[in-house]
Amino acid sequence: MAFGSTHKALKAEEVLRDASVAFRLLPAPKALEPYCDLVISVMEKDLGAAKEALAGGGVNPKSTYRKEGEGYVKV
Repeated sequence: MAFGSTHKALKAEEVLRDASVAFRLLPAPKALEPYCDLVISVMEKDLGAAKEALAGGGVNPKSTYRKEGEGYVKV
């Protein structure tokens, strides 16, 4: 998930941690760098819970991507 700013990504990290949703905060891959410096990665099985927690915390991702091969597809 890309948030458009480092500040929003860090807020999302806090919201997901408080909601006990498994995630990883990572530097944005080169393909996603135009959207932000940091991204949050969640397993597909946890995506619904992550989006619900983020919406409840007032932090919505700017875009959500799924890694396919060496690239990323917007979902």
